[in-house]
Amino acid sequence: MKEVIFALLAGGLGVLLLTAGYRFARILIPLWAFFAGFSVGAAVFADATSVGFIATTMGIVTGLIIGFVFALFAYFFYSLAVVLLGATTGYWIGTAFMSWIGFSKGFLSAVVGISLGVVFALATIGLNVAKYLLVALTSMAGAVALVGGILVLFNKIELSAFDYTTASAVISNSVLWTIVTFVLISLGIVIQIITTNSYVLDDWTTEYGAPKK
Repeated sequence: MKEVIFALLAGGLGVLLLTAGYRFARILIPLWAFFAGFSVGAAVFADATSVGFIATTMGIVTGLIIGFVFALFAYFFYSLAVVLLGATTGYWIGTAFMSWIGFSKGFLSAVVGISLGVVFALATIGLNVAKYLLVALTSMAGAVALVGGILVLFNKIELSAFDYTTASAVISNSVLWTIVTFVLISLGIVIQIITTNSYVLDDWTTEYGAPKK
């Protein structure tokens, strides 16, 4: 039952990020942060107490508290949250590429992932591509959330181990799920560009000097 609820929440958030990530970024990014924070908090509690994932009230409360803190951080430090989203997406692309060409997880894979993460973060800060970067990043995050939820539902990913990195790794190790994710990302980008053709997110500002787009 927990897996079904989790999959529905992850899938619903994934669809929103895919189709309306840019338009509702000020709301969806904090929601994504809450979702990630809840998973981290509940998993840490489960590991520390040797109980099942969200198997106790305290585990759920811990997850809710951490999720709420993450969401507040993402909302009030929105520009930094977007930069971090860019960095984590770059890291995922780098490590996924290394896995795709045959390298196992290790030092080289981490270096490539971190390097690409830094490039994405710098691009977010310094280039006038805020809109299209957000469209691409929210489409990627949405696709991973949606596919990750499906994988949890079919026990391809343990609920207690679910996070963005784990979902990305499982997806990148499967040709089928890699293709599905790529198709979803492409559809998300196309849908968002079409539906936001004349829309500009007024709230895109940054403490680091990136111009509005």
